Amino acid sequence: MKAILVGLGGRGYHWLSACEDHKEVELVAYVEASEKNRQRAIDQRGIPENKIFADLVDVPKSLGADFVVDVTPPSVHEAIAMKAFDLGLHLLGEKPLSDDFDAAKRIVFAGENANVKHMITQNYRFNALPRTTRRLIEDHKIGKIAQLDVSLYVNWADSPGSHYVTEPYMFLTDMGIHHFDMMRYTLGTDPISAQAITWNLPWGWHQGDACQIILFKFENGVFATHRGIGCTMGHVPAGHNGEWRYEGPQGTLTWEGFDLYQTLNHRQNPTKREQIDLDDIDGPNPVLNEFVRAIQEDREPECNAADNLKSMSMVFAAVLSAKEGREVLISDL
Repeated sequence: MKAILVGLGGRGYHWLSACEDHKEVELVAYVEASEKNRQRAIDQRGIPENKIFADLVDVPKSLGADFVVDVTPPSVHEAIAMKAFDLGLHLLGEKPLSDDFDAAKRIVFAGENANVKHMITQNYRFNALPRTTRRLIEDHKIGKIAQLDVSLYVNWADSPGSHYVTEPYMFLTDMGIHHFDMMRYTLGTDPISAQAITWNLPWGWHQGDACQIILFKFENGVFATHRGIGCTMGHVPAGHNGEWRYEGPQGTLTWEGFDLYQTLNHRQNPTKREQIDLDDIDGPNPVLNEFVRAIQEDREPECNAADNLKSMSMVFAAVLSAKEGREVLISDL
């Protein structure tokens, strides 16, 4: 399948390599608004100058592209999406869907009207830990889940001047979206409300708040908490995955580092502590695999934009809650 890569900044190079390495994807054009970045791509990656364009609308239709990979900043996603949809192209978009919830809703609506496949690269859920956990929860390994607690301690985004450091609530929005999406995915249900408090530590380097405690209530009665510190100076126990604990009547499922455990510890039952083998994942790039197959099979991809909007709603509800100091209903967004 023929693809156009839009965005040749740092993250764009990841998707450049991913597309080059995929046996079913051929990059036929590249789009980058910055002349400096265009020249760097020519010099460092050997991209032919006649294949790089300043705007998506400048790419010749004769190249026969099937889809666009959008790796531009979130504020640009709506403009790129509308151009792709107008051209009848499927779209694989880097998360988040947008930095504005109304814009995100407009993008989803436009993609549905254009009758194209639109997927968001919410890659964390494609890893072995969440895939295995979802299967175990569906199989009632520990009974009906009642509570989920997630803790994330990282020294995150310490590059001076980057938008991760200067913009408000970036730790919640940029890292939180991964975890909130995995909450929805593993629990198999959607949230109804969010209540959040955020703050900074005295030595923190972020201008926006980089510490948070959030309580989500879900449709099936599950309570889920997310506790995060983005400016820790100490132990980082589980990388960006964080530590996860699912509570059920037959014990817990816990993510410990990059391992998964089931534990049962109660006087009425024999004590049990078992490390669970993780399921295999779909190749080196399961996100791109899923998107390509969805186009080929003419079905909605996992992490399609309409579904991802539900994960985005958790982000915007949490931010609004932090700003206004109240519980926010998802339905009110």
